[in-house]
Amino acid sequence: MGVAGGSLLQQFAGSPALAAGGTTVEQSALAPAVVMLTDSPTINLDTSQGNDFRVTIGGNRTVASPVNPTDGQKITFQVTQGGSGSNTVTWGSAYEFSAGLPQPALSTAAGDTDLLGFIYNAAKTSWLLVAFVPGFITTQTQTTSPTISPTVSPTVSPSSPPPGTYRLFPSTNGPSSPVSYSGAFQSGVLFEVTQGATWFDGYWWWVCPSGQATAPQKFALWAVYNDGVGALIPAATATSGTLVAGWNYVRLGTPIPLAQGACYNACTGFSGSFPDTNGQYGAGGPYAAGITSGPLTAFSNGSGSKPAPFAMSQGVFSVAGTDPAANMPAGGSGSDNFWMDLQVSTTAPAGTSYRLWPNYPKLPGAVSGETKAYTLATEFKLTQSCTLDKIWFYSPSGAAALPSHCGIWNVATKAVVTGTDTATPSWSGQAASGWVSCAYSGVTLPAGDYKVAVFKPGGSVWFQITTGYWASPGPAVSGITAGPLSAPGLSGATSPGQSTYAESGTWAYPSTYGTGGNGENYWIDVEVTPS
Repeated sequence: MGVAGGSLLQQFAGSPALAAGGTTVEQSALAPAVVMLTDSPTINLDTSQGNDFRVTIGGNRTVASPVNPTDGQKITFQVTQGGSGSNTVTWGSAYEFSAGLPQPALSTAAGDTDLLGFIYNAAKTSWLLVAFVPGFITTQTQTTSPTISPTVSPTVSPSSPPPGTYRLFPSTNGPSSPVSYSGAFQSGVLFEVTQGATWFDGYWWWVCPSGQATAPQKFALWAVYNDGVGALIPAATATSGTLVAGWNYVRLGTPIPLAQGACYNACTGFSGSFPDTNGQYGAGGPYAAGITSGPLTAFSNGSGSKPAPFAMSQGVFSVAGTDPAANMPAGGSGSDNFWMDLQVSTTAPAGTSYRLWPNYPKLPGAVSGETKAYTLATEFKLTQSCTLDKIWFYSPSGAAALPSHCGIWNVATKAVVTGTDTATPSWSGQAASGWVSCAYSGVTLPAGDYKVAVFKPGGSVWFQITTGYWASPGPAVSGITAGPLSAPGLSGATSPGQSTYAESGTWAYPSTYGTGGNGENYWIDVEVTPS
């Protein structure tokens, strides 16, 4: 819904020129004071205090009828979704809506701000809605519960994430007081997602009621590939607005997809005191088994039952600076919880494409010593017709050359799909540069069973093998599903198994499976968009 009442919103500042032309003296209501309303189950306001009223709601609220109204007075409400969003507002009896502009439904996303404009009609003793503009997006919002615990122990908050979104601490508050500190500090949390088609929406950060900085701060996401080292995912870097006491949400402009089974580090950097609760991720702590929220899982410390990969500590930190995008916090201290949180979603953005391993920039492991000629493949299935966007291949550090051939094989016919047989791929990067892609245009793949494959003649090292990936207890033993795209695990693949190959001097249908049933993965990916 758009704006009603023409340019009325331009008049709501209480222009002195407009007031002089009328018969109403607005007195103190003429002042352009911004009035920050107190969030509570019933929100009260005095319209003699100003014209611009703002509130962040942490739950379902009732806005009471204003006191001290003046005939002809114009007021605006800026209502921001706190908590995890989807909060509703019930309006007092003095607010009146019309057939042309009925009572609006507020935006639901946490951090969104809706603007509502009213004019007071004394004859009707009503505030008439004349404008509604929804969905101003902010990168940060207060999301504290109405009551903050006076102790260090977490307390329950009334808000929870909207359907299809997941957090680590959706109903738990951090400490009431921070650890006193004066230098640079970075803190983070290690996590993974356990299913495909999961998107990273943004960051949550706890600010204690007093003693903690509220200046804007930076947030970053890293893909961890070894002990204490990771690769930055630039698209997930964001900076908040001014912070407030309680949970703050810093939302990405565009959600980014995450790879199933990859280890990620969501982190922030700042200067000064910070929230910290000791011993939460270790044995005997409340999160000794990690935290599971739908497809989102945070690891425990090494002494817990869901230890972080690469023997890293959970609740990571660094004192190397305030920029979390410049270096990744990776140290550990007593299984501490630094109250870093994040939000993921299983709702696909409109028009999205799908991959098996998106935003997994650097893989654990190293280049294989094999120098033979191979066609290597990953089996995948489509449940509907899709456009082929790209074939992806991971070229590990130390690789001497890129594949000289790529394409899509039809499993049923064992023939290359028309339009995909590329004998001289134009790869997007160089050998040893990580993920490279070969782009396609105008190729549609019907629903069916396929193998995405690459080939290179012998003579040099060129690919990476990860054993145990598709077999138990690997991260993809049950396969990967991302929208219409899926890759079966070892037992669900077409005989003889997932990740097949052909040992031949020429491009050939990959029909051999590695010995030992070890579920090896050669890291060949495909990107498709539903037709």
